[in-house]
Amino acid sequence: MFARLSRLFRAWMGFFISKAEDAEIMLQDAIEEMRTTMPRLNAVLVATRATVLRLEEERDSLVRQDQNLSASIQAALRDGSAAARSVAEEDAFQLQQLRADLKSTQDQLLAATNAHDSASVSVEALKTKLKAKIETCQKALRERQKSLVMKKAADAIVELQTYGVAATADKFLEQIKQEAAESKAAVEVATGSIDMATIERERTSRKLKAAGILHQFEVEMGLAKPTAISETPAAPTVGPRTAEKQGS
Repeated sequence: MFARLSRLFRAWMGFFISKAEDAEIMLQDAIEEMRTTMPRLNAVLVATRATVLRLEEERDSLVRQDQNLSASIQAALRDGSAAARSVAEEDAFQLQQLRADLKSTQDQLLAATNAHDSASVSVEALKTKLKAKIETCQKALRERQKSLVMKKAADAIVELQTYGVAATADKFLEQIKQEAAESKAAVEVATGSIDMATIERERTSRKLKAAGILHQFEVEMGLAKPTAISETPAAPTVGPRTAEKQGS
């Protein structure tokens, strides 16, 4: 029992695996996977471009701060007082740190811009390849559909030739010919079992008797002379005139 269940399980598993590995299904899955890859590629471009935009905003902000601190330092130096110089020194310290941050931001922006440009080129190349591959797969699916249609048409033609209308007509024509031959054979068998010689003799006898009766009528009517020896069968019924002639 367990062995039979095991074979049944393996058979069903083989059936589902063969269905899952169908070429058309696999191609459709591949096309769907490539189509879903497009948004992921776009997401890469969006992420790299967002990094560039964020760094550009940060750079612009640092540049504005640099300009403001530079103006403040210049104003304090023009004032010339000790307090103003102290403010200028503090601003210069902040400016030094800000410019270090600005240099780091500019370096990061350059790297992010290069990364985005490279990603754009790579993504566009991948998109082109994916589109070409999708078109190739779709063309293969269309060709497969055409081949399946042609195969079904060919199978239908073969089936029609084998079991179709023409074959049916030939079958019944042969049946009618066979029935006609059997009927003819039955007639031959039936007529062969009868004594045809006896039938022919009886037919000849009837003809002779009829000829004798006809000759007797011709003699009575004066149309012919009686024969020397007449072996006619029973005379036919005669009228009154013939009876009187015989009585005399």
